[in-house]
Amino acid sequence: VTSPSCTGEGVTEYRCERCGYHYVDGNAASGHKPGEEATCTNPQLCTVCGAVITPALGHSFKSEVTAPTCTEMGFTTYTCERCGESYKSDYVKATGHKSSDWIIDKEPTTNSEGSKHKECLSCGEKLETATIEKLYLTATTDSKGEAVVGGYLVIVTDTDTQNPISNAHVVLNKDGSLSIRLPNGRIIDYADQTTVTVKLVKDKTPVSELPIAVTDMNDNYSAGKTDKAGQMTIPSGSGITNDDGKATVGGKDADGDRYTITVKVVDFETGRPIEGAVVTIGKTGNITVKLPDGTDMDENNRITVIVTDNRKNPLEDENVTVKGDMGQSASGKTDEDGELTVPDVVVEERHGVYIYGYEDGTFGAERNMTRSEAAAIFARLLAEKKGDSIPEKGSVTTKYTDIPSNAWYAGYVKYLTNYGVVYGRGDKIFAPNDEITRAEFTVMAVRFFEVYGEGAEEIVEKYEGFSDVSSGYWAAEYIKDAAIHGWVYGYGDGTFHADANITRAEVVSLMNRMLGRTPDKAYIEKNIRYLNTFSDLSSKHWAYLAVMEAANAHTATLGDTETWSK
Repeated sequence: VTSPSCTGEGVTEYRCERCGYHYVDGNAASGHKPGEEATCTNPQLCTVCGAVITPALGHSFKSEVTAPTCTEMGFTTYTCERCGESYKSDYVKATGHKSSDWIIDKEPTTNSEGSKHKECLSCGEKLETATIEKLYLTATTDSKGEAVVGGYLVIVTDTDTQNPISNAHVVLNKDGSLSIRLPNGRIIDYADQTTVTVKLVKDKTPVSELPIAVTDMNDNYSAGKTDKAGQMTIPSGSGITNDDGKATVGGKDADGDRYTITVKVVDFETGRPIEGAVVTIGKTGNITVKLPDGTDMDENNRITVIVTDNRKNPLEDENVTVKGDMGQSASGKTDEDGELTVPDVVVEERHGVYIYGYEDGTFGAERNMTRSEAAAIFARLLAEKKGDSIPEKGSVTTKYTDIPSNAWYAGYVKYLTNYGVVYGRGDKIFAPNDEITRAEFTVMAVRFFEVYGEGAEEIVEKYEGFSDVSSGYWAAEYIKDAAIHGWVYGYGDGTFHADANITRAEVVSLMNRMLGRTPDKAYIEKNIRYLNTFSDLSSKHWAYLAVMEAANAHTATLGDTETWSK
């Protein structure tokens, strides 16, 4: 007899003792005898043979997210629905407090101080408290827009209509400055500016150089000083942030329409507002924030810029450049909340080729540059910086009737037109093959720089001007801007020669100064056989190194000098 097993049949053999005849009779397999039910980690086994009847079931985790708070990390808890085993993972940094503006707890009076505090917008924790000095002298403008405080006659009017603004609250502060709160219903608006006029009550003499700060119901802020006529008009194209880190400024769009933005500048790590930052809007609408001296900006001291309109609506995709007092510069676009945090520290950067030679192997250093060649330079640099693609020739049309769609430069002009960098010689004429003048190239360079957002810092503290560039010259302000940055130079006799043509060698020198790009002479000499060279450009030419910088792609390690690698 062979007994059956869990999976195999048993056998009984019958044999005759006399004749030896035999036969076999089978017995069915006994089958497994199940042990304990399978769990997440243990299989169900047969109690007889130990075979696996049911494999381990495995965990069935359900996730529960615990969001981060201002002070505590967030995480996800994974819990098995069968056995209850759990673990935590996917940790997220604490969000940090997000500070409100000052909240008035007690208004100051002429007899007592007031108080104010800032609290976290997320958790409500009180972050900072401060006293408000008692009011020195106060008044409210009447139906003529007039108020008298401390010997000053203050007149608040609409700039365009000159209509009086009544119910504006005027305070003469202890330091001699004025604070004006516009009445409800009127806000600081570049399209509807407000003028403040200050005179002495006794003889109506205009008061100049008087500091005035103006706020409104939306916490917009604009400040400045009265001019020789005792007047100040707000907002303007630039401003300085207050103790809430805010400045309200105005600009014009491509159609010439005026708009208003409020920029708030804060320390990203602490959430504290940065007072004394200079905020400006460029001619192409790009926002520049110049941090006050002594304010660090690096990977350990990041800066957040928040951009809204004058009704507190966040503005997305605004181009912002933040500059530090040590020459630091960082740029980017605001997100859907109107916020940008910089810098994204870059130790190395790639310098692409932005100018090429001709098919015969020459560079033409002393040849005058054409308008289409200039457009190609700016487009290559901007597209590389922004990660854009240049439209292919043959597939683009421009507003200019003298640019065929299959022209080699058509895509470059189309690309720059979208950013407002290039302009024509008239509404429909671009004149691509005409030589470009020093003034025209300077205008393109300044408009390009405002979109590009990085490069050399201002180096000229006082602009003396050029004797042949009058204040009424069409490109005077652009030439001034470029000269202040040290991008363009005049001649020894104090002239600029704005209407003279500019050579290709002069262009690469100007562009390298603008971009802060400097050639690595040692690398060039050592690796000359691997680099792009030109048959008509000697190493003794005054612009040789500048051309090599512009015509050869390389990785630049930035420091006190620029060091190249492949």
